[in-house]
Amino acid sequence: MIFVVETEERALTVYPGEAEAVAYCEGLDVEAAVWLFWASDGSPLQPEFTIPNTRGGFIVGNGTYHLVPAAPDHHAPLSEALDEILRLEPNPFFGSLGDIRTHLRRDAG
Repeated sequence: MIFVVETEERALTVYPGEAEAVAYCEGLDVEAAVWLFWASDGSPLQPEFTIPNTRGGFIVGNGTYHLVPAAPDHHAPLSEALDEILRLEPNPFFGSLGDIRTHLRRDAG
Protein backbone atom coordinates (compact mmCIF):
# COMPACT_ATOMS: atom_id res chain seq x y z
CA MET A 1 0.00 0.00 0.00
CA ILE A 2 1.27 3.47 -0.91
CA PHE A 3 -0.07 6.74 0.48
CA VAL A 4 0.14 9.74 -1.86
CA VAL A 5 -0.69 13.38 -1.16
CA GLU A 6 -1.45 15.87 -3.90
CA THR A 7 0.16 18.92 -2.30
CA GLU A 8 -1.88 21.65 -3.98
CA GLU A 9 -5.29 20.28 -2.95
CA ARG A 10 -3.85 18.50 0.13
CA ALA A 11 -5.79 15.37 -0.79
CA LEU A 12 -4.61 11.91 0.26
CA THR A 13 -5.01 8.93 -2.06
CA VAL A 14 -4.27 5.33 -1.10
CA TYR A 15 -2.99 2.99 -3.80
CA PRO A 16 -2.70 -0.78 -3.45
CA GLY A 17 0.95 -0.69 -4.53
CA GLU A 18 3.82 1.26 -6.01
CA ALA A 19 2.97 0.39 -9.61
CA GLU A 20 -0.49 1.98 -9.35
CA ALA A 21 0.82 5.11 -7.61
CA VAL A 22 3.64 5.62 -10.11
CA ALA A 23 1.30 5.02 -13.05
CA TYR A 24 -1.02 7.77 -11.83
CA CYS A 25 1.54 10.40 -10.71
CA GLU A 26 3.31 11.85 -13.74
CA GLY A 27 7.05 12.37 -13.49
CA LEU A 28 6.95 16.11 -14.23
CA ASP A 29 4.53 16.70 -11.36
CA VAL A 30 6.50 14.39 -9.07
CA GLU A 31 9.70 16.33 -9.78
CA ALA A 32 7.84 19.57 -9.00
CA ALA A 33 6.77 18.13 -5.60
CA VAL A 34 3.08 18.11 -6.52
CA TRP A 35 2.99 14.54 -5.15
CA LEU A 36 4.49 13.19 -1.91
CA PHE A 37 4.67 9.49 -1.11
CA TRP A 38 4.68 7.24 1.99
CA ALA A 39 5.00 3.50 2.49
CA SER A 40 2.25 1.49 4.19
CA ASP A 41 3.91 2.09 7.58
CA GLY A 42 3.85 5.87 7.02
CA SER A 43 7.57 6.24 6.35
CA PRO A 44 8.45 8.82 3.68
CA LEU A 45 9.35 7.71 0.18
CA GLN A 46 10.95 9.72 -2.58
CA PRO A 47 11.17 9.22 -6.33
CA GLU A 48 14.33 7.94 -7.92
CA PHE A 49 14.31 8.68 -11.62
CA THR A 50 15.73 6.01 -13.90
CA ILE A 51 14.88 8.06 -17.00
CA PRO A 52 14.80 11.83 -16.39
CA ASN A 53 11.97 14.13 -17.36
CA THR A 54 12.66 16.03 -20.57
CA ARG A 55 12.03 19.66 -21.40
CA GLY A 56 12.93 21.49 -24.54
CA GLY A 57 11.34 23.97 -26.85
CA PHE A 58 7.72 22.94 -27.19
CA ILE A 59 8.18 19.37 -26.01
CA VAL A 60 8.08 18.00 -22.47
CA GLY A 61 8.13 14.38 -21.45
CA ASN A 62 7.61 12.44 -18.27
CA GLY A 63 10.52 10.39 -17.09
CA THR A 64 10.38 7.04 -15.36
CA TYR A 65 10.83 6.65 -11.62
CA HIS A 66 10.39 4.26 -8.74
CA LEU A 67 10.02 4.92 -5.02
CA VAL A 68 12.80 4.49 -2.48
CA PRO A 69 13.08 5.34 1.24
CA ALA A 70 13.39 9.11 1.56
CA ALA A 71 16.45 10.97 2.74
CA PRO A 72 16.18 11.96 6.44
CA ASP A 73 14.82 15.48 5.89
CA HIS A 74 12.95 14.93 2.61
CA HIS A 75 9.46 15.21 4.16
CA ALA A 76 7.65 14.32 7.38
CA PRO A 77 6.29 10.89 8.26
CA LEU A 78 2.65 10.43 7.33
CA SER A 79 1.61 10.47 11.00
CA GLU A 80 2.76 14.12 11.16
CA ALA A 81 1.59 15.09 7.66
CA LEU A 82 -1.99 13.96 8.35
CA ASP A 83 -2.59 17.19 10.26
CA GLU A 84 -2.16 19.13 6.99
CA ILE A 85 -4.35 16.90 4.83
CA LEU A 86 -7.80 18.29 4.01
CA ARG A 87 -9.41 15.32 2.26
CA LEU A 88 -9.16 11.56 1.88
CA GLU A 89 -10.02 10.36 -1.61
CA PRO A 90 -12.44 7.39 -1.71
CA ASN A 91 -10.55 4.11 -1.52
CA PRO A 92 -11.22 0.48 -0.55
CA PHE A 93 -8.84 0.55 2.44
CA PHE A 94 -9.78 3.41 4.77
CA GLY A 95 -12.98 5.33 5.40
CA SER A 96 -11.44 8.31 7.16
CA LEU A 97 -8.19 9.98 8.13
CA GLY A 98 -8.86 8.64 11.64
CA ASP A 99 -8.76 5.10 10.26
CA ILE A 100 -5.32 5.87 8.78
CA ARG A 101 -4.10 7.22 12.13
CA THR A 102 -5.24 3.97 13.78
CA HIS A 103 -3.47 1.94 11.09
CA LEU A 104 -0.22 3.87 11.59
CA ARG A 105 -0.37 3.52 15.39
CA ARG A 106 -0.96 -0.22 15.01
CA ASP A 107 2.07 -0.53 12.68
CA ALA A 108 4.23 1.52 15.07
CA GLY A 109 3.27 -0.47 18.16
